[in-house]
Amino acid sequence: MRFRPFTELDLPALNRVAGNRPLSLGAVRHFARTGHSFLAEEGEEPMGFALAQAVWQGEATTVLVTRIEGKTLEALQGLLRAVVKSAHDAGVYEVALHLDPERKDLEEALKAEGFALGPLVLAVRVLGSRGARGETRGVLE
Repeated sequence: MRFRPFTELDLPALNRVAGNRPLSLGAVRHFARTGHSFLAEEGEEPMGFALAQAVWQGEATTVLVTRIEGKTLEALQGLLRAVVKSAHDAGVYEVALHLDPERKDLEEALKAEGFALGPLVLAVRVLGSRGARGETRGVLE
């Protein structure tokens, strides 16, 4: 399996993995420029992707993985390794993401790659019409 940065030309492949939450061209263009986002491929078959960016916290920089999708545990682990390597190569020594507790495959991959889980929980308030509908998905993912 190979893990590589993607471009906007990869939008159809990325959306083959994104499922019912497709990526927009604008999002792909943004994350393609961050240096921390990757597409996993097995031959020509897309196996997953990680959308990540460096975020300045005032005193330190963190690479924040806003969304990660993978068809297999191997794809998820490889994507996490690619993001960690890109962070290290950029001199960033923190990598973080929010974990949906129902994603047991991602939890397993995170543990296998040395990530600590918890104890913080993400609190979300969505404003506007999305908030009025009770939507909370898509925040930092």
